[in-house]
Parts: sequence; structure tokens; C-alpha cells
Amino acid sequence: MHPDALTHRARRHGWSVETAPGPVLTLRRHCWLLEIAFAGDAPQSARITSPDDHASRPVNLRSINALLRADPAEIARHAAEAVVGQRPHRTHHHAP
Repeated sequence: MHPDALTHRARRHGWSVETAPGPVLTLRRHCWLLEIAFAGDAPQSARITSPDDHASRPVNLRSINALLRADPAEIARHAAEAVVGQRPHRTHHHAP
């Protein structure tokens, strides 16, 4: 996704957007920080930092749109599913 299109989508969903050379987009929403680095017009890497964490974690690039669209109460769940190297939490219901 092109940086301008991502910026527009992020703002539409309530994220504040900062840009830096590279280009790097820094998106903020409800104390969450999502940083996306681009190579040309394509995202190259992404990292997310939760309000309770001081270290950012790498995010699967395919998860960026879900994070952008998530309701504030759902960002933590989407972030857990998006973090590279972590398996999503699943609830299993067992029959008695």
C-alpha cells in the first residue's frame, strides 16, 4: 500500500500520523504506536508498541489494515494476532 493511501486510511480510522524520512509513518491511537517503514511505495517492515510496553514488536505486514480498522477496544487483540512469531490465541470449547 502506498504511503499516501495508508496515511489517508489511518486518519479515516482515527490514527494520528507523523512522517519521517525513509519514509517511515508513525501512527498513534489510544497510546498505541504503529511504525511502518517503506521501500519505495511498499511497506517493508512494521512494528507496534502497546501502551503497557516499552519495546516494539515486529508486525506481519498483512495485518496492517486490520490494525488500522480495529476499534480501540480491539487493538490489543489484533496486535497479538499480528505480532510476528506469535501464534494467535484461540479459544477451544470442549464438549463435556
